Amino acid sequence: MIFVALSLAERLKGSGRVFVVAVAGDSGSGKTTLSRGIRRLLGEEVVSTFSMDDYHSLDREERRVRGMTPLNPEANRLDLLAEHLRSLRRGETIAKPVYDHSVGIFREPVPFRSAPVLIIEGLHPLYTQKLRREIDLGIFVDPSRAVKRRWKIRRDCGDRGYEREAVMAEILAREPDYKLYVDVQKVYAEAVVKIDDTRLRASSILENPGERYSVRLIQEVLEAGPSAVDLTIDLSALFRLAEGEFSIAFQRDDYYGKRVSVLTVDGELHRSMVEGLEAKLQALAGSTGPICDRAEGDRVTSTGMAQLLLSWRLLEKLQFHLAKA
Repeated sequence: MIFVALSLAERLKGSGRVFVVAVAGDSGSGKTTLSRGIRRLLGEEVVSTFSMDDYHSLDREERRVRGMTPLNPEANRLDLLAEHLRSLRRGETIAKPVYDHSVGIFREPVPFRSAPVLIIEGLHPLYTQKLRREIDLGIFVDPSRAVKRRWKIRRDCGDRGYEREAVMAEILAREPDYKLYVDVQKVYAEAVVKIDDTRLRASSILENPGERYSVRLIQEVLEAGPSAVDLTIDLSALFRLAEGEFSIAFQRDDYYGKRVSVLTVDGELHRSMVEGLEAKLQALAGSTGPICDRAEGDRVTSTGMAQLLLSWRLLEKLQFHLAKA
């Protein structure tokens, strides 16, 4: 008799259980970018995603009349979301609300049934104890004010059709509520991703450097991973003039009373440095495509490195999740 080892994705599809990943952060903070690596790794058949914006309790005009931002928990149906997550984890179908950003109103609810892994992205997924009980992995995305402002303007003006002046006014109006209601959730996250502009000088050897960032990944200390993990430095690549500049730093620290590991990556890495890690994660998940974002010339961005490491964290949690099934 021949036994065939099932990939993690195949085991998840046969488990009958739903694993919930919460990606918290402000609007336009890069939540979708950071979770993209998970979707690539496991595939569309295994991962479902929805936005917490659908659980607003007030439409755009109602918030304007009341002088309330969507960052205020009272402008959201958090109890309904917790109830829906409980149902989804049991494999049930829900009537999911729909919020239409293009016009700022609600549409008719739609039937929704989750794949084995559910990613919820939004302002408050870790805000209440009821919600946190339904979350298996909590991630908080925390860009600097300057980075967040650029990203939000680009997304809201380019993708959602808002006027630039309106977006700028909203950014200023939201700041107090962000501090009160959103930023506090990083205390409950298992992983926090801080994003800032690069601290490296602009290199004249890159014709189109694009946007480059310094990414700091703060995670509760991992006791063990799914397999040996390699981060190989190709010295020959480093000394070639065509390669960009980067820096990597690692330390242990305490973060809101938790022992954490902190990895800071600035700039862009040569692909040879992450290929071993990426290949091992692909083999474990049963996937073949790239996981992380790449820049021109097949360099790996610092946000791409964060995507890889968050995917690694997820796979470790999924293995534990399946072992309990």
